[in-house]
Amino acid sequence: MLHRVVPIALLATVALAGCTTQASNNDSSGKFKGDQRLVANAVEDFESAASKGDQNKICRDLLAKSLVDQYAQHGGTCEKAVDGALKDTDSFGLTVESVAINGQQATARVKADRGKHDVMQNIALTKQGAGWRISQFG
Repeated sequence: MLHRVVPIALLATVALAGCTTQASNNDSSGKFKGDQRLVANAVEDFESAASKGDQNKICRDLLAKSLVDQYAQHGGTCEKAVDGALKDTDSFGLTVESVAINGQQATARVKADRGKHDVMQNIALTKQGAGWRISQFG
């Protein structure tokens, strides 16, 4: 069942952030330049879309085609799976701490705000067209 498969991966990122319904006001992409900034922007765009419950934008603009296809192979749609994951999530506060790029692949080291106990996680991204898309959650 797709609804159960995606929340584990997706919530590994967005649900780490705690118990409020606030998105982070922290623009962490400003400390990066060039492609590193574009990678950080992709993570921040994900955070923003998740906080708004915009599963269409997440699937259409922010997830790599390979990840969207993976979700669809489980018998549903990306949008339905992301919608279920977002409904189970209270907070989406993410801060990009570092970005490493190796060719067409990137890794963003992300801090999820959990109050006193922040959680660090890696998010993999891949260059797709002119932009960066999330290809795997840590």
